[in-house]
Amino acid sequence: MRGPGVRVPGPPDLCVVATCSRTMKRVARADHLWQPLIRRFSCAEDLRRAGSTLSGFRDYARLVRLWNHLDRTSSEPPGMDAYSVVLEIKIDGKRVAGGLYELEEIRDDSAWAGEGFGFYDLDPHGRLTPTALASFGDRVEDMTVSVCVVRKSDKKCLHLTTDNGISDYGEEMDTILFDQEYSCSSFSNVDKDYEENYPATHDFRLYGADWDEERSIMRGFTDPHGELRLWDPARAETDEGALPADIILRRWHASKNWV
Repeated sequence: MRGPGVRVPGPPDLCVVATCSRTMKRVARADHLWQPLIRRFSCAEDLRRAGSTLSGFRDYARLVRLWNHLDRTSSEPPGMDAYSVVLEIKIDGKRVAGGLYELEEIRDDSAWAGEGFGFYDLDPHGRLTPTALASFGDRVEDMTVSVCVVRKSDKKCLHLTTDNGISDYGEEMDTILFDQEYSCSSFSNVDKDYEENYPATHDFRLYGADWDEERSIMRGFTDPHGELRLWDPARAETDEGALPADIILRRWHASKNWV
Protein backbone atom coordinates (compact mmCIF):
# COMPACT_ATOMS: atom_id res chain seq x y z
CA MET A 1 0.00 0.00 0.00
CA ARG A 2 1.24 3.43 -0.83
CA GLY A 3 1.90 5.66 2.15
CA PRO A 4 0.97 9.35 2.31
CA GLY A 5 3.36 11.64 0.51
CA VAL A 6 4.99 8.83 -1.50
CA ARG A 7 5.00 9.59 -5.20
CA VAL A 8 4.65 6.73 -7.67
CA PRO A 9 7.41 7.00 -10.30
CA GLY A 10 6.13 8.02 -13.71
CA PRO A 11 7.47 7.25 -17.20
CA PRO A 12 10.02 10.15 -17.22
CA ASP A 13 11.45 9.00 -13.86
CA LEU A 14 11.73 5.38 -14.95
CA CYS A 15 13.33 6.31 -18.26
CA VAL A 16 15.96 8.39 -16.44
CA VAL A 17 16.75 5.49 -14.09
CA ALA A 18 17.07 3.15 -17.08
CA THR A 19 19.90 5.26 -18.50
CA CYS A 20 22.12 4.82 -15.41
CA SER A 21 23.36 1.28 -16.05
CA ARG A 22 22.29 -2.09 -17.44
CA THR A 23 21.28 -3.22 -13.97
CA MET A 24 19.15 -0.15 -13.38
CA LYS A 25 17.64 -0.53 -16.83
CA ARG A 26 16.39 -4.01 -15.87
CA VAL A 27 14.98 -2.60 -12.63
CA ALA A 28 13.25 0.34 -14.37
CA ARG A 29 11.77 -1.90 -17.07
CA ALA A 30 10.19 -4.34 -14.60
CA ASP A 31 6.62 -5.16 -15.62
CA HIS A 32 5.08 -4.44 -12.21
CA LEU A 33 6.20 -0.79 -12.45
CA TRP A 34 4.53 -0.31 -15.83
CA GLN A 35 1.26 -2.16 -15.24
CA PRO A 36 -0.38 0.76 -13.33
CA LEU A 37 0.64 3.09 -16.17
CA ILE A 38 -0.78 0.73 -18.79
CA ARG A 39 -4.12 0.58 -16.97
CA ARG A 40 -4.54 4.29 -17.64
CA PHE A 41 -5.40 3.31 -21.20
CA SER A 42 -8.97 1.99 -21.26
CA CYS A 43 -8.31 -0.02 -24.43
CA ALA A 44 -5.37 -2.02 -23.06
CA GLU A 45 -7.47 -5.08 -22.24
CA ASP A 46 -9.18 -4.96 -25.64
CA LEU A 47 -5.82 -5.06 -27.37
CA ARG A 48 -4.80 -8.09 -25.31
CA ARG A 49 -7.96 -9.91 -26.38
CA ALA A 50 -7.06 -9.03 -29.97
CA GLY A 51 -3.85 -11.00 -29.55
CA SER A 52 -1.32 -8.51 -28.23
CA THR A 53 1.66 -10.23 -26.60
CA LEU A 54 3.51 -7.12 -25.43
CA SER A 55 3.88 -6.37 -21.75
CA GLY A 56 5.41 -3.82 -19.41
CA PHE A 57 7.42 -0.99 -20.91
CA ARG A 58 6.95 -2.15 -24.53
CA ASP A 59 3.17 -2.26 -24.14
CA TYR A 60 3.09 1.21 -22.58
CA ALA A 61 5.35 2.65 -25.30
CA ARG A 62 3.09 1.25 -28.02
CA LEU A 63 -0.05 2.65 -26.42
CA VAL A 64 1.51 6.10 -26.18
CA ARG A 65 2.56 6.01 -29.85
CA LEU A 66 -0.85 4.70 -30.87
CA TRP A 67 -3.04 7.31 -29.19
CA ASN A 68 -0.69 10.26 -29.35
CA HIS A 69 0.03 9.60 -33.03
CA LEU A 70 0.27 12.75 -35.16
CA ASP A 71 -2.08 12.42 -38.13
CA ARG A 72 -0.05 14.12 -40.85
CA THR A 73 -2.80 13.68 -43.42
CA SER A 74 -5.08 16.09 -41.55
CA SER A 75 -2.60 18.57 -40.09
CA GLU A 76 -1.61 21.56 -42.17
CA PRO A 77 1.60 20.86 -44.14
CA PRO A 78 4.51 23.27 -43.74
CA GLY A 79 5.99 25.27 -46.59
CA MET A 80 9.10 24.43 -48.55
CA ASP A 81 11.25 26.30 -46.02
CA ALA A 82 10.63 23.38 -43.63
CA TYR A 83 12.76 21.06 -45.78
CA SER A 84 16.23 20.69 -47.23
CA VAL A 85 17.25 18.24 -49.93
CA VAL A 86 20.24 15.92 -50.09
CA LEU A 87 21.06 15.34 -53.75
CA GLU A 88 23.82 13.13 -55.15
CA ILE A 89 24.95 12.76 -58.76
CA LYS A 90 27.00 9.73 -59.79
CA ILE A 91 28.65 8.51 -62.98
CA ASP A 92 29.40 4.82 -63.32
CA GLY A 93 28.59 4.46 -59.60
CA LYS A 94 31.09 7.16 -58.52
CA ARG A 95 29.91 10.37 -56.84
CA VAL A 96 30.84 13.44 -58.88
CA ALA A 97 28.64 16.14 -57.33
CA GLY A 98 25.99 16.74 -54.71
CA GLY A 99 25.31 18.21 -51.33
CA LEU A 100 22.62 19.76 -49.13
CA TYR A 101 20.32 22.23 -50.92
CA GLU A 102 17.43 24.53 -50.08
CA LEU A 103 14.22 24.35 -52.10
CA GLU A 104 13.44 27.28 -54.39
CA GLU A 105 10.46 28.11 -56.57
CA ILE A 106 10.95 27.12 -60.19
CA ARG A 107 11.50 30.12 -62.44
CA ASP A 108 8.53 31.38 -64.41
CA ASP A 109 10.25 30.78 -67.76
CA SER A 110 10.54 27.03 -67.10
CA ALA A 111 8.11 24.48 -68.53
CA TRP A 112 7.88 23.07 -64.98
CA ALA A 113 7.02 26.41 -63.36
CA GLY A 114 4.68 25.88 -60.42
CA GLU A 115 5.06 22.10 -60.58
CA GLY A 116 7.95 21.55 -58.20
CA PHE A 117 11.19 23.00 -56.87
CA GLY A 118 14.40 24.39 -58.31
CA PHE A 119 18.10 24.16 -57.41
CA TYR A 120 19.93 27.12 -58.93
CA ASP A 121 23.25 26.85 -57.10
CA LEU A 122 23.60 23.17 -57.91
CA ASP A 123 27.32 23.00 -58.70
CA PRO A 124 29.20 25.77 -56.87
CA HIS A 125 32.51 23.88 -57.10
CA GLY A 126 32.36 23.23 -60.85
CA ARG A 127 32.39 19.45 -60.59
CA LEU A 128 29.98 18.99 -63.51
CA THR A 129 31.89 21.08 -66.06
CA PRO A 130 33.24 19.39 -69.21
CA THR A 131 36.76 19.83 -67.87
CA ALA A 132 35.95 18.16 -64.55
CA LEU A 133 34.16 15.25 -66.25
CA ALA A 134 36.70 14.73 -69.04
CA SER A 135 38.09 11.60 -67.38
CA PHE A 136 34.71 9.85 -67.74
CA GLY A 137 34.66 10.20 -71.55
CA ASP A 138 31.40 8.95 -73.03
CA ARG A 139 30.39 7.47 -69.65
CA VAL A 140 28.89 10.84 -68.68
CA GLU A 141 25.58 9.54 -70.04
CA ASP A 142 25.67 6.84 -67.35
CA MET A 143 24.82 9.59 -64.87
CA THR A 144 22.32 8.85 -62.09
CA VAL A 145 20.63 11.03 -59.47
CA SER A 146 19.60 10.15 -55.91
CA VAL A 147 17.44 12.48 -53.80
CA CYS A 148 16.10 12.51 -50.25
CA VAL A 149 14.28 15.20 -48.26
CA VAL A 150 15.40 16.28 -44.76
CA ARG A 151 12.75 17.66 -42.40
CA LYS A 152 14.40 20.49 -40.47
CA SER A 153 12.19 20.21 -37.38
CA ASP A 154 13.40 16.73 -36.36
CA LYS A 155 16.14 15.96 -38.94
CA LYS A 156 14.25 12.92 -40.23
CA CYS A 157 14.72 11.91 -43.87
CA LEU A 158 12.35 10.86 -46.63
CA HIS A 159 13.53 8.84 -49.64
CA LEU A 160 12.47 10.16 -53.04
CA THR A 161 14.61 8.36 -55.62
CA THR A 162 17.77 6.25 -55.78
CA ASP A 163 20.18 6.11 -58.74
CA ASN A 164 17.53 7.38 -61.16
CA GLY A 165 18.94 7.20 -64.70
CA ILE A 166 18.65 9.41 -67.79
CA SER A 167 15.53 8.71 -69.82
CA ASP A 168 15.20 11.62 -72.25
CA TYR A 169 16.69 14.87 -73.55
CA GLY A 170 15.10 18.26 -74.20
CA GLU A 171 14.37 19.39 -77.75
CA GLU A 172 17.58 21.44 -77.84
CA MET A 173 19.41 18.65 -75.96
CA ASP A 174 20.41 21.14 -73.28
CA THR A 175 18.28 19.43 -70.61
CA ILE A 176 18.39 15.88 -69.31
CA LEU A 177 15.43 14.13 -67.69
CA PHE A 178 15.86 11.49 -64.98
CA ASP A 179 12.64 9.50 -64.53
CA GLN A 180 13.51 5.83 -65.01
CA GLU A 181 12.66 4.70 -61.47
CA TYR A 182 9.25 3.20 -60.63
CA SER A 183 9.45 2.54 -56.89
CA CYS A 184 8.01 5.66 -55.22
CA SER A 185 4.54 4.26 -54.53
CA SER A 186 4.35 5.94 -51.11
CA PHE A 187 3.58 9.20 -52.93
CA SER A 188 0.62 7.85 -54.88
CA ASN A 189 -2.92 9.08 -54.28
CA VAL A 190 -4.54 6.56 -51.93
CA ASP A 191 -7.96 7.20 -53.51
CA LYS A 192 -6.84 6.22 -57.01
CA ASP A 193 -6.08 2.91 -58.71
CA TYR A 194 -2.63 2.53 -60.24
CA GLU A 195 -1.33 0.07 -62.76
CA GLU A 196 1.10 -2.45 -61.32
CA ASN A 197 4.61 -1.01 -60.93
CA TYR A 198 3.49 2.37 -62.28
CA PRO A 199 2.94 4.65 -59.29
CA ALA A 200 3.71 8.31 -58.74
CA THR A 201 7.40 9.13 -59.17
CA HIS A 202 9.76 12.03 -58.57
CA ASP A 203 11.39 13.32 -61.75
CA PHE A 204 14.59 15.36 -61.87
CA ARG A 205 15.72 17.56 -64.74
CA LEU A 206 19.27 18.89 -65.16
CA TYR A 207 20.03 21.91 -67.36
CA GLY A 208 23.18 22.99 -69.16
CA ALA A 209 24.23 19.85 -71.06
CA ASP A 210 27.31 20.43 -73.24
CA TRP A 211 27.80 18.18 -76.28
CA ASP A 212 30.66 17.70 -78.71
CA GLU A 213 30.51 19.23 -82.20
CA GLU A 214 28.62 16.26 -83.63
CA ARG A 215 26.14 16.14 -80.75
CA SER A 216 27.08 12.54 -80.16
CA ILE A 217 28.94 12.68 -76.82
CA MET A 218 27.81 14.64 -73.78
CA ARG A 219 30.92 16.18 -72.22
CA GLY A 220 29.45 17.79 -69.11
CA PHE A 221 27.48 20.87 -68.11
CA THR A 222 27.82 24.62 -68.27
CA ASP A 223 25.93 26.65 -65.65
CA PRO A 224 23.98 23.56 -64.44
CA HIS A 225 20.80 23.86 -62.42
CA GLY A 226 18.12 21.35 -61.56
CA GLU A 227 14.38 20.97 -61.07
CA LEU A 228 12.41 18.38 -59.11
CA ARG A 229 8.75 17.48 -59.51
CA LEU A 230 6.31 14.70 -58.58
CA TRP A 231 4.52 13.09 -61.52
CA ASP A 232 1.33 11.14 -60.82
CA PRO A 233 -0.15 8.96 -63.60
CA ALA A 234 -3.54 9.02 -61.83
CA ARG A 235 -3.81 12.69 -62.82
CA ALA A 236 -2.83 12.10 -66.44
CA GLU A 237 -6.49 11.58 -67.39
CA THR A 238 -7.21 15.28 -66.90
CA ASP A 239 -3.79 16.92 -67.29
CA GLU A 240 -0.13 16.07 -67.76
CA GLY A 241 0.13 14.36 -64.40
CA ALA A 242 2.56 16.84 -62.80
CA LEU A 243 1.54 17.99 -59.33
CA PRO A 244 1.56 21.59 -58.09
CA ALA A 245 4.22 22.37 -55.51
CA ASP A 246 1.69 22.67 -52.67
CA ILE A 247 0.37 19.15 -53.29
CA ILE A 248 3.93 17.77 -53.34
CA LEU A 249 4.51 19.33 -49.93
CA ARG A 250 1.24 17.84 -48.69
CA ARG A 251 2.23 14.35 -49.83
CA TRP A 252 5.68 14.63 -48.28
CA HIS A 253 4.05 15.80 -45.06
CA ALA A 254 1.58 12.91 -45.04
CA SER A 255 4.14 10.18 -45.79
CA LYS A 256 4.61 7.50 -43.14
CA ASN A 257 8.11 6.71 -44.43
CA TRP A 258 10.13 9.35 -42.58
CA VAL A 259 13.14 7.72 -40.93
